[in-house]
Amino acid sequence: MKFFKDLVVVVLLLGCVSGCGKPDPGEGPADSCQQNPGACADSGTPGGDDGGTQTGLPPELRDASQSAFQSTVGEPVTFRVSASDPQGGVLGFSWSVNAGHLGSPESDAASSAVTWTSPTCAPAGVPVPTVTVVVTNTRGRSFSKDFQMTIRCTQWSATGSMVSARSGHSVTLLPDGKVLVAGGRVGGAPLDSSELYDPATGSWKESGRMASARQFHTATLLPNGKVLVTGGTSSGGVLSLSELYDPASGSWSSAGVMSETRTHHSAILLSTGAVLVMGGSNATSSSSTAELYTPSTNSWASTASMSTARMDASVTGLPSGKVLVAGGSGPDGRLSSAEVFDPSTRTWAATGSMSTSRSGHAAVLLIASARVLVAGGTDGAGKATASVEVYDPGNGTWSATGVMSQARAGSTLTLLPSGRVLAMGGSSGTGALSSAEVYEPGTGIWTPTATTAGAHSGHVSVMLPSGRVLVAGGLGADGNASAGVEVFEPIAGTWSRTGSLAAARHNHTTTRLPSGKVLVAGGSNGSGALATVELYDPAAGTWTATGSLAGVHQRHTATVLPSGKVLVVGGYNGSGGVVATVELYDPAAGTWTATGSLGTARYAHTATMLPSGKVLVAGGYDNNGGVLSTAELYEPATGSWSTTGALSKPRGEQVAVLLSSGKVLVVGGANGSGVPVVTAELYDPAAGTWSATGSLKTSRIAHSAIVLPSGRVLVMGGQDSGGTVLASSELYDPAAGTWATTGSMNLRRMSHQAVLLPSGRVLVMGGSRVVSSSQVNLGSAELYDPATGNWWSTGDMATARSTHTATLLSSGQVLMTGGGDSDLQSEIYTP
Repeated sequence: MKFFKDLVVVVLLLGCVSGCGKPDPGEGPADSCQQNPGACADSGTPGGDDGGTQTGLPPELRDASQSAFQSTVGEPVTFRVSASDPQGGVLGFSWSVNAGHLGSPESDAASSAVTWTSPTCAPAGVPVPTVTVVVTNTRGRSFSKDFQMTIRCTQWSATGSMVSARSGHSVTLLPDGKVLVAGGRVGGAPLDSSELYDPATGSWKESGRMASARQFHTATLLPNGKVLVTGGTSSGGVLSLSELYDPASGSWSSAGVMSETRTHHSAILLSTGAVLVMGGSNATSSSSTAELYTPSTNSWASTASMSTARMDASVTGLPSGKVLVAGGSGPDGRLSSAEVFDPSTRTWAATGSMSTSRSGHAAVLLIASARVLVAGGTDGAGKATASVEVYDPGNGTWSATGVMSQARAGSTLTLLPSGRVLAMGGSSGTGALSSAEVYEPGTGIWTPTATTAGAHSGHVSVMLPSGRVLVAGGLGADGNASAGVEVFEPIAGTWSRTGSLAAARHNHTTTRLPSGKVLVAGGSNGSGALATVELYDPAAGTWTATGSLAGVHQRHTATVLPSGKVLVVGGYNGSGGVVATVELYDPAAGTWTATGSLGTARYAHTATMLPSGKVLVAGGYDNNGGVLSTAELYEPATGSWSTTGALSKPRGEQVAVLLSSGKVLVVGGANGSGVPVVTAELYDPAAGTWSATGSLKTSRIAHSAIVLPSGRVLVMGGQDSGGTVLASSELYDPAAGTWATTGSMNLRRMSHQAVLLPSGRVLVMGGSRVVSSSQVNLGSAELYDPATGNWWSTGDMATARSTHTATLLSSGQVLMTGGGDSDLQSEIYTP
C-alpha cells in the first residue's frame, strides 16, 4: 500500500475543535490551537445575561481576524470584527485588553478595528495577552469575541568567556565565521594578546600576540582576509605602528608606520580596497589629518585632511562608496558637524550637521533606506544622551527620530537580519548598563528588549553568520574590565502577503528563473491536474499567466537548465495516468515545446542537475502504482534520454541532493511495498552507477533535505514506517558516509518545505501532522542553526499549507505558494 497518494486536509475553522489544547499522545509539543490560539478563543456565548428584561435577538458574528497571532515586543497587531443585527439596528463595539496598549478603534454600524501594541515580555505564569471586543445592539443584547496573542521574546545567552578580561579592544568577523578580538586593557595595562571565538563550539582560544600592546586602536578586515590594526595607546604612549593579522597562521606582522600617532581615531575599508584612517588624538590634541593604507604594497600615503579635527567620531560607509564621518570631540569640545570623503577624488566635503553635539556615539547604516542611524554618546554638556538622529545621503540632512529609552555613551549598534537595530549597553553616566533596546526603522520607535546577565560599556559587538549578535568584554558594573561574553538571539522572520495566484494548486513546482522571476507550473486544484502556468514578479509582487503546458502534470519535477530554460518531467495526469512526456519552457518567448520523452513514465521521482549539465531522473512510481528503481539521463544538447545505472532498490517519494563532490545522494522514500525506508544511495556521474552509503537512523517519507554550507546534508521530518510523523533531524557527512542525529524540530511535520537562507540557516515551514487520526495542515515555521544544531520557532504563515512550494528569491526572501485546493494567496518570508 502506497503512502500519501492523496492528503486529506482538515481546515480548522474559527472556534475550537474537539480536544483543543490537548495534544494526542506521541504528537508534537503543541497542537493547532496552541499554535493559533486566536482560532480557539471565541467565547461562543451570544446574548449574555439579559436578566429577563431584554428582548430581541443578539448580534451575529460575521467575521473576525487579526493581522498576526504572534508579536514581538512593541510590534503592532490589528484586530477586526464585523457583525450584523437581526433587527437591523446599529451596533456598538467596545474593546478591552489585559496586557499591552490599545489604540483608538475605528468603527461603523457593522464593523470595528483596533490596533494593539504588545507589552514587554512577561515572565511565565502571567495570563496570555487577550484582546476582547463586546458587540452590542440597540436592545442591549451582546456577544463577546476574544483574540489571543503570543509574545515572542528575544533573549541573551551566555557563551564561553574570553581568555582575558579586556575593554577598549577591537573585534573583527573573519571570513571563516570566527571572531578575532585584539588588544584592549585590563587593570589599566594595555594588552598585546588576541583571541579567536568559534561560534560552532562557543569557545575562545588564544592566538598570536601583537608586537605592541594597544588599546583604543582600530581593526579593519582587508579583502585578502587579513586584519589591519592601527594606532592606539600603549604603556609608552600613542602609537603610529600598524600590524597585520593572518588568520591562516594566527600570526602578526608589520604593516608599516602611519605618518603620525593616533588613538581614538577611525578607520574604514574603501570600495577601492584601500583603508582610510582619519582623526584621533596624538595625546596632546585631536587631529584632522587622514591617510590611506594600500594592502598590495603594504604602504601608507597621506590624503586630504578633514575640515575639522575630531576624535571618538563615528565613521560609516555609504552605498555610493563615500564615507560619512560625524561628531566626535575637537579642540573646542564635542562636535555636531559631519563631513563626507569621496574616494574617487580623495577629497572631503562638509555636509549637514546633527542637532546634537556628541562623541563616543554609535552609528549604523540602515541598508533598506541607505540612511545612517546615529545614537547616544556624550553630549556637549558632558552627559550621556538618549537622542537619535538619521542622516539622509540624498540631501545631506539630519532628522530626529525616536529617542532611546536609556541614555547611553560607549554603547554599540548592530543591524539585525530583520532590518531592526540593536542598541546594547554603554554607560548612563553612573555606571555600565545591562539594558538593550531595538529600533524599528519603519516607525522610528525604540523598544526595550531582554537585558544581559552582565553590564557592558566600552565593549564590542559583532553580527555572527547565524544572525546572532556577539557582545564581548568592556567595563562591567564594578568598573573593571570583563571577560564576559553573551549572545543575543534576535527575533527575525516575518511573513507578508503578496500577489494571488490565478489558480489554486498543490503538488505543483516553482522554479526561480535567471531573471529572478518565479515560474509556477502544473499541480492540482482538487478538480484535477493542471496545465496552467504563472509567473511571479518579485519587483511588482504580482502573478501573470504565461504559456500553458501541452499536457497536465502534478507531482512532476522542474529543473532549470544551463540555457535558462526549464525542464518539466513526467508526473501524474490526475485521471489515473502517469505520463512520460517532457516539456521545455523558454522564458524569453514564454512558450513550451515538447522534448524527448522518458523511457519510463513516472511521478514522485527526483530530478537533479549534474555538473555536466545533464539531468538525472531516478525512481518514482509507474502507471501501475509500482515503485521504480530505474534512472535516466537527459542531454539538453540533443533533447534525448538515455538509461543509466539503476538504484539498488526501488524507491518513490525519496529526496535527492547534489553533493559538492558532484555525486548525488538519494535518501529515504518508499520501497516496493510502499513502506518508508532508512537506506541511502550515491550516484557517481563518472561511472553511471549507484552505491550504498550509510543508512538513516529513522525511515522517512515525505521528508526534506538541504545541503548545508559545510557540505553536510540535513534531513528533517517526514513519516516513518510505523506511520508516525517525525520531528527528528539527521546530518549526513559525505566524507565519512555516515549519519548523526541533530536537534529535533519543535513540531512533527511531513510534506513540508525547507530552504537554505543566505545566513546559512535552514527555514522549514508548513506541512502536516496527525491529530485525532486526521491530517492537519501547519502554518508554523522554524529555523535550524547549523552552528548549534538547534531549532527555534519563527513567524507563522497566515495560511496553513501542505504539499506547497517554497522558493528562495534573489532578495534573500522566500516565496511560498499553493498548498491547497482553494487558497490563492502567496506569502513572502523576510529573514
